[in-house]
Amino acid sequence: MSATDPAQIALTLRPTITRLYLALRRRAPSVELTAAQTSALSVLADHGSMRMGEFAERESIRMPTATSVIDGLTKHDLVARKPDPADRRAVLVGLTEHGRALVEQIRQERDVVLTGALADLTAEERAAIAAAGPALQALRERLDNHPASPTAPAASVITAAAAAPPARTR
Repeated sequence: MSATDPAQIALTLRPTITRLYLALRRRAPSVELTAAQTSALSVLADHGSMRMGEFAERESIRMPTATSVIDGLTKHDLVARKPDPADRRAVLVGLTEHGRALVEQIRQERDVVLTGALADLTAEERAAIAAAGPALQALRERLDNHPASPTAPAASVITAAAAAPPARTR
């Protein structure tokens, strides 16, 4: 496999991204919110008010789960439901002022933690991360705007990539 093979990059990148997220979450926790609630707040902060169906799709969760997450956030006055002006039968969910303030606080705390960690790296390591930034942003946008379908054959792609012998270099 080549260094630009998507399956190989995924096998290398995914555990690192996952561990980075978990380390950042541990060092700057989201008060008493679950990961699902924190994710929901971020989606609403980044994309604005939306119908429950769109929210569930963006989060790649089923409607009952989406309802449960939103119910929990509503109880803490972080999210509010309001009628959709385009269709009075539908409901929009969006952040309250308290929700917006909490998202901003969480993001600021995580920025401080991340800034400190980056400061501990060498100039070359920081330059490499900075150079990768636009590509990582494009990857995030791709994942955010094109959620995987629940029937996507991702497991077979990863299984095939994992079963392939590593490329030899000289």
